[in-house]
Amino acid sequence: MLEIRPPVSIDKGAGVRRLIEESGRAITAALYTGDDTTDLDAFRALEQLRREGRLTTAIRVGVASEEAPSEITAEADIVVDGPGGVGQLLALLLAGE
Repeated sequence: MLEIRPPVSIDKGAGVRRLIEESGRAITAALYTGDDTTDLDAFRALEQLRREGRLTTAIRVGVASEEAPSEITAEADIVVDGPGGVGQLLALLLAGE
């Protein structure tokens, strides 16, 4: 496996932070799912936003698969099994369970 990143100072964490800070809304909760090394930047940004008081709730969902790095499940608040697990989680949230 080879992780390739562009030579710019932007990552998924910076993207998440920008979306929340520039949304023009009072966002207090965020949920992010990820299964890749680059998603760790977003996980860490959400946790930092929570520590700063910008978010009251930050849920980091790790998507387990054979290809997913172990850091994803280690840093996640919740781990689901593959894309189907993400769908099940979203269905539960929509159902209010």
